[in-house]
Amino acid sequence: MKTLLVPPAGAAAEALTGRHAPTWSVRQSYLLDTPDLDLLRAGVEVRLRRRARGKFDLAVSARRRGTELGCYRPRGARVEYDVVPEGVWKDIEVRRDIDSAIAASVIAGSAKARELLSSTQCTWALTGGSETLDDARLSELRVHGPMVVRRVKVSAGGLGLRRVDLEHFRFPSGRELVELSTRCCPQEVPEAAAGFEQLLAERDVMVAPEYCTKTSVWHDEIVGRR
Repeated sequence: MKTLLVPPAGAAAEALTGRHAPTWSVRQSYLLDTPDLDLLRAGVEVRLRRRARGKFDLAVSARRRGTELGCYRPRGARVEYDVVPEGVWKDIEVRRDIDSAIAASVIAGSAKARELLSSTQCTWALTGGSETLDDARLSELRVHGPMVVRRVKVSAGGLGLRRVDLEHFRFPSGRELVELSTRCCPQEVPEAAAGFEQLLAERDVMVAPEYCTKTSVWHDEIVGRR
């Protein structure tokens, strides 16, 4: 379950954690897509992420409203339902770790972005979207970003929430999103939703009047620069 909060992120973090200037973990996220954003427009997002200690991973996600995408999922994929103010989205993601030297070469432009994708990820990138893309599109992948992501963990075990994360996303243009989220198994949704609402009510934070996805902001950023 996810909701956006009204910035600033620092004040939200202090209110949610009860600590002054809590420690954030920091990572960078790059979007890999064609110059015309063919994958993003088809509902597929390819993200290269630089995590702590210089480690990288690559995720290929296909995203649909509700229960679309049927029952099929690639081998080793992770399935999530995102419950957000605008509805429910199903996300099927194939992720793998990436050698840091190869990832750095792709970011620097000295290696092709397609080299990062496994065969399963290539297939999912081409077939997981609302339309089947031509294989040649993957040879046109470019690196966009980075988006800087900061995260702080929020303790809410007393509300029945095993994990709550506050994330602050800063895009290349300087635009910011502050997102609060919790995760649970499907059968735990009613209890988790009640705990999540109670968390928002008890802590001194303000929910944003509208919700937008990071993907939509990525799209606006890239199109705007062009």
